[in-house]
Amino acid sequence: MIYEIIEPLIPYTEALKSETRPILLYGMGNGAEKIYSHLLKNGIEIKGVVASDGFVRDQQFLGFTVKSISEYASVYGELCLVLCFGLEGEKSHFLSELAEKHTLISPNLPVFGDGVFDKAYMLENAEKLERLYSILEDDISKELFVRLLKYNITGDIGYIIGNEFGVAPAEFFRHDARHIDVGAYDGDTVAEFIGKSNSFSDVVAFEPDETTYKKLCANTSGVRDCICVNAAVGRMRGEISFASGGGRASHCGEGGSGTEMRGIDEFCGFTHINAEGVAVGSIKIDAEGMDEEVLYGAVNTIYCCKPNLAVALYHRAYDLLELPLLIRKHNPKYKFYLRKLEYVPAWDIFLYAIR
Repeated sequence: MIYEIIEPLIPYTEALKSETRPILLYGMGNGAEKIYSHLLKNGIEIKGVVASDGFVRDQQFLGFTVKSISEYASVYGELCLVLCFGLEGEKSHFLSELAEKHTLISPNLPVFGDGVFDKAYMLENAEKLERLYSILEDDISKELFVRLLKYNITGDIGYIIGNEFGVAPAEFFRHDARHIDVGAYDGDTVAEFIGKSNSFSDVVAFEPDETTYKKLCANTSGVRDCICVNAAVGRMRGEISFASGGGRASHCGEGGSGTEMRGIDEFCGFTHINAEGVAVGSIKIDAEGMDEEVLYGAVNTIYCCKPNLAVALYHRAYDLLELPLLIRKHNPKYKFYLRKLEYVPAWDIFLYAIR
């Protein structure tokens, strides 16, 4: 089935190669630089850079003078725009209106690392994609999965606009054990959890960014039995390079300073399979590209406690396929649900694994 869905679709790189209008980058910054390099490698020539009307201030970017969309439209009429930034929630709705006036392509490149979840990768891994599709638990998950595949190939935001895929399974919040929040940011996801659960034993919230950690502590000061930990999470206890980006741009990797790292198994006392640690009922992992490492550092906890999991699937190119299959290997009895918050491009995708 998956092969039949993806095989006829034309990749946006091929469509752009046959484009007769000037191809324009819409947006600036690191994301635009990454997309620009990606398009050049695929033989696609960029003719200019545009910003929304009212946001043009004589900037230069990638050797181009940034102009407004209306300036180019007055010369060429309908434009071919390549979206180079992200918008969440209702802020993304105007992109649908823009796509009605102009051709709008939205490449879905990974937030971290290399590789592209493109048609070639999908065809090469069609059997694994079929396997993942077959174990998704409900129609919402299956429809979202197919939409994501189509979007990744075509760059058409029509496949991912809307908020009908964002409701987390209620079962995730139903337990009386510890809840672990990896990448707790300023406490927003802790607040979401306690708003839907009142039977948990305690909450452990990890946040490596010092500035954001202070906000986390302040915002959770009234939460009962909430333990805030200023550390990154990975395979084991140690130290890791961490680059602070002032919030959600923070990440582990090169160019940062050393910060403490903890592993969930080590922190909760599951240093081996038969260990008697703290009972864990749920784990949320949104670790800015470290998500796989966090899972490897929680293998014993997952085996012993079978906690409900919520794992981000959008940071690295192949997370959407590889992380669910990794969790399946840890525990084949989990029920899998795929959910996505309203965001363009296809960010904020989460797998919920429910025991």
